[in-house]
Amino acid sequence: MKPEPSPGGSESEVQLLAALSELMGTSMAFEEVIATAMRFTSAMMGADGSSLLLVNRKEGGLSFYIALGEKADQLKSMTLARGEGIAGLVAESGIPVVVSDVRREARFSKRVDQVTGFKTGSIACVPLRIRDELKGVIEVVSKRVGTFSDKDLDMLTAIAGPVAVMIENARLIDEVKGLHEKLEKAGRVKAEFLATMTHELRTPINIVIGNLDILLGGFLGEVNDRQKDSLRTALRNSGEALNLISSLLDLSRIEAGQVVIRVEEFRLEDIWKELELLFRIGLSGKQVDLVWEAREPLPLLKTDKIKVKEILSNVVFNAVKFTDRGRIRVCASPAGGGKEVELVVEDTGVGIPKEFLPFLFEPFRQAEGALTKSHGGVGLGLSIAKRLVNLLHGRIEVESEVGKGSTFRIALPAKYAA
Repeated sequence: MKPEPSPGGSESEVQLLAALSELMGTSMAFEEVIATAMRFTSAMMGADGSSLLLVNRKEGGLSFYIALGEKADQLKSMTLARGEGIAGLVAESGIPVVVSDVRREARFSKRVDQVTGFKTGSIACVPLRIRDELKGVIEVVSKRVGTFSDKDLDMLTAIAGPVAVMIENARLIDEVKGLHEKLEKAGRVKAEFLATMTHELRTPINIVIGNLDILLGGFLGEVNDRQKDSLRTALRNSGEALNLISSLLDLSRIEAGQVVIRVEEFRLEDIWKELELLFRIGLSGKQVDLVWEAREPLPLLKTDKIKVKEILSNVVFNAVKFTDRGRIRVCASPAGGGKEVELVVEDTGVGIPKEFLPFLFEPFRQAEGALTKSHGGVGLGLSIAKRLVNLLHGRIEVESEVGKGSTFRIALPAKYAA
């Protein structure tokens, strides 16, 4: 028998998130933290078993990472094909699903039951996401029909966010360790910085993010507008700490020769739509107008969309960081007779001293002076943008004047050629 839901409808989620927050503060291995959280969740939902499946990046299928319950060990070496079963359905759609009776659901796959001998009656399944990227799914199963409700789905969703963050952080730490040897060859400064970041990753950043989410969600009581603003600021800063290690890893992959170009067709306008909200969040509280101008017709691009997105993101976020008032204008236009696309990013920010321009795209370098130091950062964004532009056989140039702002010009081939 699972616990009766509370009149307020949120007591179970509060208990669950509080327990997970406490677990994250222990010295337990993160796999055991996740497994313990899943056991607790399954018990509260009256489930007979639960699983965490991760997306296989190469094949797109789902592999069992953690499996709990009857004969669950038999699932450790099993992989679901892309779109297979309820887990595959949730991975494809990104939408949480409850199936009250699997006998009436055509998408249910009997293969897992055939391997374990388990007889599934009902399933609840939710996606695991980080920055809108699917990492996997969590599902719970019961032998009984009609075990799970929408309320149970809310409870399962409550642990999905913190669990996804833990998995992503663990992946980043593993990549840092794996790249350390190659990074030593890239220079003593980067190796020392890597060691510092590895140490900092061990701090309880997950606890900070988890507790901020709990407070912002109102699970521990109502929060007024001023408190929400402060919490959002803290959450944004915590996210920036995670972005810092992500930037380091991007640079590390490039210098270690581990970057693969994946070509696809897309429109530059679509990338702007995906990033614009993030830029505007970064400008919150500033008297800055953000302007996008596209001079038609822009060519259809056939290159690496993810890398073009990173280039635009790093250059515009640099403008966001150093512009406190005025305007940031991003203009896209065809160039080279339609064989190229040109991006111009203009800001009215603090500007860059002329003597520093030759070093602007070097990693771990920032312009001297009180204005630039006050804006923080470690000088990775533009370095990454420059290296990605080079990988795509493009060009990037900058003009700047202290006190008047900067202009970055990026030219990229419309079609990537190896």
